[in-house]
Amino acid sequence: MSYRIGVVKENEPAGYAQVATERKTVCGECDHKKIVCYGCLLNPKVVGRVANPIGAKKGDVVKVYLSSEKLIMAAGLFYLLPMLTLLLGAFTGLFFSTVFNVSETAATVGFSVAGLLSGLIVATFLGRTNTFTRFFQPVITEVIS
Repeated sequence: MSYRIGVVKENEPAGYAQVATERKTVCGECDHKKIVCYGCLLNPKVVGRVANPIGAKKGDVVKVYLSSEKLIMAAGLFYLLPMLTLLLGAFTGLFFSTVFNVSETAATVGFSVAGLLSGLIVATFLGRTNTFTRFFQPVITEVIS
């Protein structure tokens, strides 16, 4: 179980809210390529969209919950799926190289790249569907007084 304490910044329609929580690490949560990330260092807050089934209001201090199992499942889906499709592509390339008398290396590399790209496309598509995002979304569990 993973709990974070945050403050509701904005309420959104359909039972969602923007919640600001404390950043747990100084770096690693953004795409800066610098040696020192002053944006992360100077702005220790992270604002994210979370489900708000209890109806917390703007300014409330809340407890946000994300299941460890869901976090591990999301990581497995979005990291392991492309690797599995890459391996599937490599073995498919080996099969096609023997069937069609094509260079083994060229077929394996070509089908591996195709498998990796297809896995990335599927993972991206699944990550953008409402069913998956709703399943892996953090939830406000209680308002802390």
